[in-house]
Amino acid sequence: MKKLILISVLFLAFVAAGVWAAKVYFFSKGALVMVQIRPGQTGSDVARLLKAKGVIHSEFLFKALLRLTSSSKDLKAGRFDLRRNTSDLEVINCIKTGRCTHYEKITFLEGWRSEEMAEELALHGVTDAHEFLNLVRAQDLEGKLFPSTYLFADNTPAQKVIDEMLGQYRKKIAPLFKKYKTDLTERQVLTLASIVEREAVVHDERPKIAAVYLNRFRMGKRLEADPTVQYALGFALNENRYWKRGLTYKDLKISSPYNTYRNVGLPPGPICNPGVQSVEAVLNPQPDFNALYFVADNTGRHVFSHTFREHTQNIKRIRGR
Repeated sequence: MKKLILISVLFLAFVAAGVWAAKVYFFSKGALVMVQIRPGQTGSDVARLLKAKGVIHSEFLFKALLRLTSSSKDLKAGRFDLRRNTSDLEVINCIKTGRCTHYEKITFLEGWRSEEMAEELALHGVTDAHEFLNLVRAQDLEGKLFPSTYLFADNTPAQKVIDEMLGQYRKKIAPLFKKYKTDLTERQVLTLASIVEREAVVHDERPKIAAVYLNRFRMGKRLEADPTVQYALGFALNENRYWKRGLTYKDLKISSPYNTYRNVGLPPGPICNPGVQSVEAVLNPQPDFNALYFVADNTGRHVFSHTFREHTQNIKRIRGR
């Protein structure tokens, strides 16, 4: 009797272990993997890919279930985030509905010009750079493409990308114009803010830098802002980047409406896409700050001065001349 009980216990333990192993093998989901399905791939192609990625266990069973429930034409092309060891039906439904579509995380930095944004979008396969730039220029949107982190699917229409960024602009920037009173137009504010964005390194200096440019603008003095020249120069081939470093006297003479060393007043429009802090600095500059000049020191900060003589002395002192 005791022997029979022992055999029964061992049998039940064996069955339980088998059930547990089967559950782990067939039903316990594993690590997340990204699967790319290309246009025109057959059901067999998709099954082979999913098997290789460890998402499904059997190509045969997947294809059979696909024939019973739908068609390979129902499977969307694109990149999908799937987990290893997922049931065939769940995989099919996920790809058909696009519920598990892979989204690229794209971060646009404050102070980027639209060309830099276009390149980042194309690099991650989100949208065509030329189409994006053509729409931005046609709609004159430089300065309104809100710099932030976004999630975009592959091959998102360029206008949809733009609309998402404009939506964030309306949410984060537009309310500032109601919060602060100004005699400047929205475009003027964005233009000045874009210059402040490229000049400022330390946040607490933004209101001071904004005040300097506002003082010069309202006095009718040339802004003489290096970033506007960098914008006019475009892509620096020798540096393989935008925003050329170390401007020369020849650079400062470039013939462009954006060159504020040659032209009085503001450039035609924003030179980049500023963040909230730079726009706020223009709308709410440092009060009673009458400085007209500033120069970068060796720490990332700036030294401000009221007269040109004081400014040149600061330059000599900082550069050790």
